[in-house]
Amino acid sequence: MYSGFRGNFVRAHWELAKPAGSRPAASPEYVARGEVRIVTELLVIVALVLLSGVLSGAEVAIAALRSAHIQHLGQRGGGKIRALRRLRESSERVFATTRVSVTLLGTLAGTLAGATAVSDLAAFLRSYPAVERFAEPLAVVVAAVPLTAFSLVAGELIPKSLSLRYPAGYALFAARPFLALSFLLQPFVWILVSIANLFLRLFGDRTTFSETRCSPEELQHLVGDAAQAGSIDPGVGAIASRAIDFGDLCAGHVMVPRGKVIGLPRSASPEEMQRVILEEGHSRMPIYDGTIDKVIGYVMVRDLVAVFWEKDLIVLEDVIRPAYVVPRTTRAVELLNEMKRRRTQLAVVVDETGTMVGIVTLEDLLEQIVGDIWSEDEEVPPAPIRREADGSAIVLGEVRVRDANRELGLLLPESEDWATIAGLCLSLAGRIPAPGDVLDAPDGTQIEIVDATPRRVGSVRLRPRSSEPSVVKQ
Repeated sequence: MYSGFRGNFVRAHWELAKPAGSRPAASPEYVARGEVRIVTELLVIVALVLLSGVLSGAEVAIAALRSAHIQHLGQRGGGKIRALRRLRESSERVFATTRVSVTLLGTLAGTLAGATAVSDLAAFLRSYPAVERFAEPLAVVVAAVPLTAFSLVAGELIPKSLSLRYPAGYALFAARPFLALSFLLQPFVWILVSIANLFLRLFGDRTTFSETRCSPEELQHLVGDAAQAGSIDPGVGAIASRAIDFGDLCAGHVMVPRGKVIGLPRSASPEEMQRVILEEGHSRMPIYDGTIDKVIGYVMVRDLVAVFWEKDLIVLEDVIRPAYVVPRTTRAVELLNEMKRRRTQLAVVVDETGTMVGIVTLEDLLEQIVGDIWSEDEEVPPAPIRREADGSAIVLGEVRVRDANRELGLLLPESEDWATIAGLCLSLAGRIPAPGDVLDAPDGTQIEIVDATPRRVGSVRLRPRSSEPSVVKQ
């Protein structure tokens, strides 16, 4: 029956290709049969797209389900739980099954729409004289636009949203069929991966379906989208975002600069030690010999307090701990790991000439990930970044460029030679700028010096390129 109808339809195409005046008008029976055929093909396409959406949603649900939730569900037992656990044990199986199935279903839907639906729809449209001349292009548009929209809505957006909202129910619903499908497709997946690796071997590379190579920027967008969508807590998202940025930092970015380092001379008297400890309130301080450039180690204040309590004669060499010296270009991740391995709390940062330029503590490194940590007796300083009504922002000079970029959405340049807004201003001006000076950053941001002394930049006003400059009164 199908082949007979197909032959009749081919002959009909030949007749319809003739000029309108030289061929007979389409019969009502012919038009009705064409309508039935088109509806049948559209139903098949809809079914393929919906099945593709179910598989895509199953992948997201299985990946989104937390291990603790699976353990809780596992108390009930059952074949669905066992199937879900097997899928979670092999992410490669899940990703491969989804990619192959979705690609195959999409290809079938597109082939059906292009090879039959479009041609049948064009033949059907030719039966109407008003659109006969434009039947072919109109058929392509009529078939492609709704199919694309339907594929995105029913094949991507709706199933993935439902799977994230109800991951447990969705995953349990799809676990056993998904596992069975993965076994059926396993030989096909092996062949595809082998062919890909055969070509990639020429470049010294290999691949799998579960391979992920996201850039830090892509990960940042994923974390931001997840926090905005409510998939993860915003606080967790902020920590994850800082952790990703942490990989790009070096010791020069996180150190306490030399001008803010409080230390004790090697020859300090007990009275001087007590005064500095009470005034500064630090838990550890570097010890230097002669000048701050010659740091020989550091002391824990608790060690000094213990000696004070026992009223013994204080000799710093008895409580001093060796200094761990690192170049300012040392990566922050490597520095953190090495300080943990050495079980040291403080590192001395030096430049290429061996001059001390700052110190780094474990707390400084951790604050890059979790944010500022304030102790009970520390006075919280004013907000380092304060937005103004005109779109500008008042920023302290000690604020790190990276933090200002993240908070204000700017693209101020970073360098190993500076890490703070004050350092950026010195680099742009070539000197210590004076209050009222205006500097132009490479990204178009206007930097107005608000507070500065002959030795340091206190605060600046940042005006993004898109904000209107405010009137500065003389």
